[in-house]
Amino acid sequence: MRTMAKVTAATLINGTVLMGGGAALAAGPPSDEAAAQKVASSAAAQQWLGRFFVHLDQHQRGQLTNQPVTPAAIAAKAPKLEGDVHRVYSLNPEFVKGTPNAPAARFAYMAVGAKSATGQHATMWLTGSGASWSVMNVISGSDEAVYPAKADGGMVFTEPQIHAWYRLKDGRVTALNDTAKTSVAKGVTVGSYQKLVHGRYADKLPGSAYQRSGKLGGYSPTTGVSDRTSDRGPAPMLLALGAGAMVTAAGVVMARRRRTSGSN
Repeated sequence: MRTMAKVTAATLINGTVLMGGGAALAAGPPSDEAAAQKVASSAAAQQWLGRFFVHLDQHQRGQLTNQPVTPAAIAAKAPKLEGDVHRVYSLNPEFVKGTPNAPAARFAYMAVGAKSATGQHATMWLTGSGASWSVMNVISGSDEAVYPAKADGGMVFTEPQIHAWYRLKDGRVTALNDTAKTSVAKGVTVGSYQKLVHGRYADKLPGSAYQRSGKLGGYSPTTGVSDRTSDRGPAPMLLALGAGAMVTAAGVVMARRRRTSGSN
């Protein structure tokens, strides 16, 4: 069971990153990974990670997480990055709408994993371009750091509304986690996947009646591309994605306790 804890003043909606069209960041040149890695390795970013891990301890003990964190407590966490920065791609609303030649996913942000001296895992998200990258968010768990490394010659992307991870390779969309297996079973063609997500989200894109109604909810995926069945709840609409859409301040630290990718 996934839970989300509010660690500072802002929050994500229902623990789900809500995707949108033109606000998604454009992918930059290969040197962007190196620039983002440098920022993630900086002293300021390591301080942020240390504070995050201390706040995570507080949250898990049921304590308030807005308490000051001492330098000694941060130092005790001794955070270290795990692996390299990877690009995270997310479901493209233009693909959902059925726009001709729209790719299934678009670049959203960079991610890199981190671990504390006490065994906690977190993922740092970075946004920007060229030499200008900044830490946007830190969350618990390692999905965004681990799954993008499993491209195997294809492209890994997430359908964040249901927390599913897929690999797109040779014209097929295959599952990388249990939620994605529920969604596409042993895999589907890109065309079949487009029909699937069109059925889930086409009426929930920006400007839709669903958005204007202010409804938000969870979504339980069911394999196949048929009409919605009774076990499917309301799906979160696809909203504009960017640093301001996912979080309301650059300094937000979110703790999300969730099952890690190691179980898949």
